[in-house]
Amino acid sequence: MLLKLVIVVIAIYLFFKLFRKNSPQARGNRGYKREQKPSGGEDLVEDPVCHTYIPESSALKLNVEGKTVCFCSQKCLDTYVQEKKQP
Repeated sequence: MLLKLVIVVIAIYLFFKLFRKNSPQARGNRGYKREQKPSGGEDLVEDPVCHTYIPESSALKLNVEGKTVCFCSQKCLDTYVQEKKQP
């Protein structure tokens, strides 16, 4: 009887170890996937009107007094131009 109990305990222990080895928690991801960061980066620029940061490649650009000003949308660009026209 004692031998059967020892065998059952060992079987439960091995089953538990096998189950834990393949669980998401044991692999360290806690059940969710982490997004991978892009390998190459792109500079972000701030829109002076709405203060949104956007990738420089997708920004609308306007040359103002020798400096390039970047905007997230045509609406922000138009708002900036209207504000500059007012005294």
